Amino acid sequence: MTGRIDKISRSRVADAPFPPELWAEAVYSRRSIPATLAAGQPAPGRTAAVLDPPHPLGPGIPLASPPLHLAPSPAAPTDVSDPAVLAALLHYSYGLLQHDLTPGGWPLHRAVASARCRYPSELTLITPTGAFRYDPLHHQLALLEASMTDSHSAELETPRFIVITSRFARTARLYGDYAPRLCAQEAGMLLGSVHLVAAALGLRTRAGRDRETLSDLCAPWSASAREHPMGYLELEGAMKPGPTAAEGPRHPPGRAWPPSDLASVLRSRHSGAAIFDPEPAPVTGVLIADLETALDTVPFGDFSCHLLVQRSTDLAPGHYVHSDGRLGQVGAGDPLALLERIGQTEGRVSMNFRSTACIAYLAVRRGSAVARYGADAFRRLHLTAGAAAHQICVVAARHGLSARIHNGYEAATAERLLGFVPGEETVVFQLAIGAARPSASFRLPVMF
Repeated sequence: MTGRIDKISRSRVADAPFPPELWAEAVYSRRSIPATLAAGQPAPGRTAAVLDPPHPLGPGIPLASPPLHLAPSPAAPTDVSDPAVLAALLHYSYGLLQHDLTPGGWPLHRAVASARCRYPSELTLITPTGAFRYDPLHHQLALLEASMTDSHSAELETPRFIVITSRFARTARLYGDYAPRLCAQEAGMLLGSVHLVAAALGLRTRAGRDRETLSDLCAPWSASAREHPMGYLELEGAMKPGPTAAEGPRHPPGRAWPPSDLASVLRSRHSGAAIFDPEPAPVTGVLIADLETALDTVPFGDFSCHLLVQRSTDLAPGHYVHSDGRLGQVGAGDPLALLERIGQTEGRVSMNFRSTACIAYLAVRRGSAVARYGADAFRRLHLTAGAAAHQICVVAARHGLSARIHNGYEAATAERLLGFVPGEETVVFQLAIGAARPSASFRLPVMF
């Protein structure tokens, strides 16, 4: 691997946390949530200390205030060693952007969607002298003491990697054994978020899923923290002007992604109220064009997006598929009946599909991945689909809509009705896009 950190330990972290049977448990069924977990309590026989132990952190390093706009510096090449660039990259990738004033507390919302705002993911910078954990609440970095090298330096040097890990316990308190699925989804969205913000800042990144490199990067500290390594991005410096087809995705004529207003879009992105019941507003042709362009920038290409359009100002209702950089129609007519058959859990339709503008289903090639990677296919494919899901959420926000990730669907029914290759493809994300109605909560921006 090019640019590998010197003196990385060759020890390995724990075995893969995703056994093969998790596909059936997490994709084809929705387990009931035990009452103790629904109340926010640890699983029976476990304590909070065991589930989520504190991580030993070293001295905090304050970050510069994040800017209001995301754009490469016109005066000098963009570099992550620039404090302003690093602050912008971390804040807009996973920082606190909004909070709700509600009687039950102050739910804090970060730059990516998370099941019930549990945010199990952790973002860590890997430098030649150690690992530094991003603390969104205080907008600062903290040294992970277990990661320090022989130099014993606590100073932040230029980061070479960003690593994503997950603390399943945070989500398991509410979702029990379903937590690994939700954590894997969020890790993919966070990887896509970092990739997107880096591109807006003019940084070039290489997103990685290979387990050997990931294990090497996390080995000095992840095992003691009981965190599961999920994915990483290598920071490769500034982008060259005018990327060619070999260096990056080709955009449709006149389209560009990320958009110039990305910072304001990310600050406004939200998943709607607790019960997602949007206004029956249509999507526009411009949104569809942005969606095509955005999906072409996802760092991994082994996925397809099935779009069931109900309301659009420019597209006829029907079933559309985006794959290999192209959007094509494969079925005509109102897809409502199809949506309600797919979106049934325990015999009931799980959401009001009649008011959504369209529903996106992200599909991956499970059969080929399991044959090649075994149990690790679960993690790898959720990273792929999660990165694409975050792009869809951002596109919706740019056009004043919400994209709600909702796992209430029957994967086997989706595979059959969407025309998948039997035993090969499966859906791992369902995203409902619509105009969110006003909710009872009062949401405010978070400013540093």
